[in-house]
Amino acid sequence: MIGEPLPYRIEHTRNRQSRAVYLDDTVIIRLAHNLRPAEERLHIASLLKRISRRVERERCKAPIDPFRLLLTGAKECPVTTAHGSHYRFVLMSGAHARAKRSPEGWTISTGPELRPVSLHRLLWRLLAVSEASYLQHTVEEWNVRTLRVPLKAVRCRFTSSQWGSCSHRGTITLNTALLFLPQRLLTYVIVHELAHIRHRNHSSAYWRTVEEALPTAQEDRALLKNYRLPSLSAHA
Repeated sequence: MIGEPLPYRIEHTRNRQSRAVYLDDTVIIRLAHNLRPAEERLHIASLLKRISRRVERERCKAPIDPFRLLLTGAKECPVTTAHGSHYRFVLMSGAHARAKRSPEGWTISTGPELRPVSLHRLLWRLLAVSEASYLQHTVEEWNVRTLRVPLKAVRCRFTSSQWGSCSHRGTITLNTALLFLPQRLLTYVIVHELAHIRHRNHSSAYWRTVEEALPTAQEDRALLKNYRLPSLSAHA
């Protein structure tokens, strides 16, 4: 709820500066080395205040949470992507954690060692496996239609930090969560990353390349900011 203090933990590091990140519903404060106790308290208070404002802004954005039912006690959950793929995820008790693919989706055996956050990560990974070929085809199609850059590979995986990335070798990685956004926003992220194969930065030349390939890029970029990157959560 708004106004409630965020849970946090402290890590002492050898870094020159103190930093904080928000990961799995927890603030991780990484304190700089050689701080006095009074300085530590000041750094903690300042970082908590700063990241709390950021989290509140993020909470106002539209969430992407297709597995909420399974993470709040349900034993099965239908999942439908924005482009119309339907899956049925079913949880069953078992001695060990394992997943079996079926024509309808996935059956997951939840062993006693499978923590809720680990289950959440597994669900995203299974969806990535199911949708890998679709994303591969979509990226290749837009590359042919627009920039025609030398594309090495396309990967799909869950991340709570970014919508997509491009390696220096030309491998594009797309966030599995993009499967639940409007198609135009998936297209924007694809073109955004394809342009990075030509420009390894966000220079003015880079943005010209993006906008020439996708004239709606500025509008799409603004719309993307209305969505919250998902985090791994147990929904406790």
